[in-house]
Amino acid sequence: MLSIIAGFLAGFAVGAVAFVLIGGGVPGLIVGAIAATAGYVAVSSLTERSRRIGSIAVELVPDGDKALAAIDQANARLKSISALRSRIIDMRVKAEADDFIAATNDLIRYVGEDPHSYPTLNHFINVYGEQTESLLNGYLDVERSGVTSQMGQARTEAIEALQALERTAAGELTRAVKAKTLALSADSDAIVRLSRMDGYDSDNATAAIADAGDSANSGDSASSSDSDGAAEHATAGKVA
Repeated sequence: MLSIIAGFLAGFAVGAVAFVLIGGGVPGLIVGAIAATAGYVAVSSLTERSRRIGSIAVELVPDGDKALAAIDQANARLKSISALRSRIIDMRVKAEADDFIAATNDLIRYVGEDPHSYPTLNHFINVYGEQTESLLNGYLDVERSGVTSQMGQARTEAIEALQALERTAAGELTRAVKAKTLALSADSDAIVRLSRMDGYDSDNATAAIADAGDSANSGDSASSSDSDGAAEHATAGKVA
């Protein structure tokens, strides 16, 4: 919002100056309008704060825009769900809603750390977000009705559904992390395979390390012998 206001003021000022410099009239209006537009675009672009994922600007992160859109959508949905949760009287139902919100926040945080996993968050929110709001709205309707004969069943069903939602959110997080682990395993296998193709399997690698150690020790011994010989020669010269 600040960038829009600053851009508008700057554009107006630049346009007014251009109008005066041209000498008014139709040419002044045309040039002033062009200058005002350019000033607005330039200043609003300069003053707009770049959004970040973690500590990195969104535009520098692969899939950053998509991940940020998924995070914004999830946060907006959680805000609505939290508002409904605050109106619930039953403490057990409220606690289950808290657990669901916490599990969803864990998933959101992970997407912030690994933007490539944004499809998992998108899927979860698109499939379960609206249903969760509908569930809580329905429970609130029953709770506010004061019909005690229906309260027990409504409470049981709400708790069961919220527990299932919490398990689902945790499962989606596990699935996202598992995908990352599988990618890591694939990279590790590829590195080991390429190393073996170059002749560096585990046995050869051990032998190469041993050879390198022997070479280093031999070099140290030779240097030590040369130093000792030089010292003896210098001593003999002094005695003579």
